[in-house]
Amino acid sequence: MKYVFEVKRKRYSVTQGVAEVYLNGEKMIDFADQIERVGDRANGFGENIDGWQSTTPDEEFIKALLFHPFDASYHYSEKVREVLDRGARGCV
Repeated sequence: MKYVFEVKRKRYSVTQGVAEVYLNGEKMIDFADQIERVGDRANGFGENIDGWQSTTPDEEFIKALLFHPFDASYHYSEKVREVLDRGARGCV
């Protein structure tokens, strides 16, 4: 059984963007991406546009999906569970 998390970043402007979290190719959630002035440093994440780049690693977005503080209200874990259950049924 294999599960693949992927974070795809979209930039709407130099300073605004979102990070979409996918599980096995299915979009689970999107988060606002923190875009900051990093200059020419290569330690940011995603595309560097004129010195502006995300300062949040992909892992943080994946953890935010899996351990969301408002999961009791928004039920993000149910979407993840559905994908995991489909994968488990495919292995039988």
